[in-house]
Amino acid sequence: MNKFFSRILLLSVWIGFVALCAEAQDFKLGVIDTQRVIEGYKKAKEADAELKALEERLKTRLKDMEDEIIVSEERLTKQELFLDDDAVRAARQDIRIKQEEYRQRLENGQQALIEKQKELLEPIIEEVKVLIEEIGKNENYSLILDQRLTVGAYSIPVALYVSPKYDLTERIINTLNTKYDQPQKKESTSEE
Repeated sequence: MNKFFSRILLLSVWIGFVALCAEAQDFKLGVIDTQRVIEGYKKAKEADAELKALEERLKTRLKDMEDEIIVSEERLTKQELFLDDDAVRAARQDIRIKQEEYRQRLENGQQALIEKQKELLEPIIEEVKVLIEEIGKNENYSLILDQRLTVGAYSIPVALYVSPKYDLTERIINTLNTKYDQPQKKESTSEE
């Protein structure tokens, strides 16, 4: 944990140094919030909606199996006193097989969702990265920083305050959405 905080401190000091250098006339600084960019990008919203629909479909399919397992367990509990030992063992074995099949389908479904998420989001992230690099090169930015530092599951604000003149987040969202809307407009006019 000490390494983590020392890295944060070092990063904060570095950003402070960069901010001081930003006063120099040939230094141009930009800051973005990539999380907000992804959340605001229409293409990413569509990908997220598709992933949620796939997740719901998986839940629905697994719910039927889960209900079947519960019914089998309840039936066994009610009838156990009236069945011989072989019938009870067979019923328990049947339930275990169904539970294992359920776990296997759940794992396969979750893995498929992870792969689909990767398939959908990697090109979007690459598109955002390319646009940021393009803006950086074309407009002579010395440095473009992300406003957050993500470490594992934690997102830590790196810049607690950013002057709006340095924040490129909304501009990047608007540029991405404009580029995304252009092909759709062309398709709708060509269909008419």
